[in-house]
Amino acid sequence: MGSNVFEDISLESPFQRYLSTNYIPTDAEIKQIRENILPDCEVELARLNSLIQDLTAQRDRVQDYLASHKALISQARRLPQDILGEIFLACLPTGGNAMMSAREAPLLLGHICSSWRAISFAQRRLWAALHIAVEIFPESRGQVRRRRVAHSHKSTPYSGPINTLNLFSSRLSTQYSAVINTLIPLSSRLTAVRLSNIRSNEFLALAESATAPLLTDVHIDFRNDIPRDEGARILASNIFRGRNTQRIAIISATPRSLIPSTDFLWDHITDLCIECGLGYSERNLGLDSMHSLMQGCTRLEFLRIQVLPAVNVAQSVGAPLLLSSLRGLIIIKRGPNFNTLLEYLNNDLRMPQLTKLHLIDLYPCVGEAITFDRLADHSPHISDFCFNVLSFESRALIIRNLQPFTSMEQLSVVVWDPESAPEEDSCDEEDVIGLFKTLTTPNADGKLPFPLLRELSVEMEDMAEGEWMSFLQYHVDHSTRFRRLHLRLWRESDAGPVDENRKGRLAPFVAAGLDVSIDYDICPEEETSSEDD
Repeated sequence: MGSNVFEDISLESPFQRYLSTNYIPTDAEIKQIRENILPDCEVELARLNSLIQDLTAQRDRVQDYLASHKALISQARRLPQDILGEIFLACLPTGGNAMMSAREAPLLLGHICSSWRAISFAQRRLWAALHIAVEIFPESRGQVRRRRVAHSHKSTPYSGPINTLNLFSSRLSTQYSAVINTLIPLSSRLTAVRLSNIRSNEFLALAESATAPLLTDVHIDFRNDIPRDEGARILASNIFRGRNTQRIAIISATPRSLIPSTDFLWDHITDLCIECGLGYSERNLGLDSMHSLMQGCTRLEFLRIQVLPAVNVAQSVGAPLLLSSLRGLIIIKRGPNFNTLLEYLNNDLRMPQLTKLHLIDLYPCVGEAITFDRLADHSPHISDFCFNVLSFESRALIIRNLQPFTSMEQLSVVVWDPESAPEEDSCDEEDVIGLFKTLTTPNADGKLPFPLLRELSVEMEDMAEGEWMSFLQYHVDHSTRFRRLHLRLWRESDAGPVDENRKGRLAPFVAAGLDVSIDYDICPEEETSSEDD
């Protein structure tokens, strides 16, 4: 084949000067083009297309031949099985536990070749996390799903722990109990379990029958109102009595049902979270239930709880309750009676090892005093503290709130601006942001109120940046321990664009080793009601 495939046809056209123009040829010229030019070109084009097809097929054969030999000597074939197993682990989904689906790892890896299938089955950690979505299927398909779940474990030589078991049920599913019964024999290998939309009786079927010595993390979202007789058995059940320290999180519309009405001892619980699935609700735990819970959990180290402080337990409590192991306490208040909760923390609890205290949504009513003096005396090691401040409080009151906590390292503050703030109690911006001045104003001894402070998080309305810029500059100039400032600023919807130059003005502080971040939230617009005529 010659180098010039057009050697038998000339591409010099007698109409060259008319090509790519709007020239209209004569009838004679049209006849000349049709008889002398087009036929030869069409024949040559057909010849070239045939030649291209032959060359393409030949190219594909050579490429396949080359690729198969390259694959034969590829490095992947020479990887040791342990390294290939680690690569398989990196193929697992990162957004959640793996589904038992042939379209994703780990099942997908077994469909490549027999060698990879053997390696994937031998990799124990590859099968250590499950996510099972129990949906509304006809009974026959539900049985097929359960057989697949059981077979997926029996067909693998894995006998190690199941790191995470996720079960999610649709609200009308009737298959949950059957799947749980199938998985009860695997309970001794569980290290973490997350159950969503489960009924209390279904969970008790698992919890009271299972033996889970490796279980360390449990999250349960109950979908039903828990009967009192079932609720008192949940946290006392066998599944929570493993030898490892456990993190237990329970969401229920009736959390009060979880606390027995008589004295109890749950010394196996060390890390507990109880929240009401309905948010603000009279069904939330009261202070009396919270007190009973902490009294019964003698080894409690961390507690996150929603409370409705409608009852002052001081009248029924004798000596203050000593929680000698408690290191972290997060209280989410629902409802009014701020002072009731504050008095309870100050007077009725002793937490000598407490280092983390977060008081979330504790917005006091106008005129309510805030003081943590006694709490700071009883818990002198608090270093991570979060609470709310009224924007119309005076700077002196803010100082009085904070200064007792001399071990402070991390501080989170929400500055609340209530719509009902009385005009006579309102203050200018200098008082609102007096917190920053407080933290950088030495006392009579020349020391800062919180010399150990490393992190500060403030949530408040957007404002002029002068105060917190000065706050950062102070720490840079004096080489303090402070390292991180996070601001969450509320903006009105009509406040205009965000100042994009702020990031540039923060650059010197970042270069000095500080971590500064700013998030903006748009304040929701107030609803306006129209009166009927």
